[in-house]
Amino acid sequence: MKKVLSFTYTILEVSDLKHQECNLKDTAKYSIVKCLSDAIGDDVKACLQREHINDRKSNAKKFLKWDLINRNFIKNFSNAELTAEYAKRGAWYFVPLFNKETGTLFSVMREDRFNELQRKQEKRRKAHYVDALVKSFNIDLDQNKQLNLFEEEQFDENEVKAIVEGILRDFQIDSSVVHRYATILFEEYNSDLISIRCCVLDSSLRIVDEEDWGEFIHYNESVVVDTVGNASEEREMPKIKLKDKARKRMGQRGAVAIKEDTAVEDIQIL
Repeated sequence: MKKVLSFTYTILEVSDLKHQECNLKDTAKYSIVKCLSDAIGDDVKACLQREHINDRKSNAKKFLKWDLINRNFIKNFSNAELTAEYAKRGAWYFVPLFNKETGTLFSVMREDRFNELQRKQEKRRKAHYVDALVKSFNIDLDQNKQLNLFEEEQFDENEVKAIVEGILRDFQIDSSVVHRYATILFEEYNSDLISIRCCVLDSSLRIVDEEDWGEFIHYNESVVVDTVGNASEEREMPKIKLKDKARKRMGQRGAVAIKEDTAVEDIQIL
């Protein structure tokens, strides 16, 4: 009977980590937030209204917002400190961002999708692009990892390499200039961006460092007239699980909307 050799090693302690990957200039953070906020808000509404599609009953809305997020990133970051290029994973196109100064690659994802990937990570045998990127650029962040000398790798090494090479090929950059991967996670409700944070992950998708970018979310009155539904319907609290900060912003958004409605009523009375 073979004896399985294993031991525990620590690569880095979280308390010792001094990450700067998410510490972009405020102007860059604001631009990323605005690209997302515009895409899931007025940009989607304007597209649907041009085609006379009821946005409450649209099948395309869920996917259209990603086309608009991609477009906004390409439009705003093609010739900046952050660069943006289309990348393809299977049939899905997305637009990662690359910080040329720090060598950090970013991608954007919904919070609930990330939670799903995180929850099923150990059971997954086919690598998601996030798995491939953390295995390639964040492996040094693993903590107290149990190393089994006879244990097979969870994901095929060639598959991971092919995914990463495909993404970087579209950027026309070599893997040697990429030093870290970070994920930008966001939540939305009723066409409003309600939370956003930048997270650095280890190879098991555990968050080892994060920075809240919620302060860059600004609620402005939509310039696209909502042609269906009523305002009170929009202000109902969502039946999704929200973080405390996101729930607080939902309340702030509702207060702004109520104030705007009151102002309109005053004008009508006058």
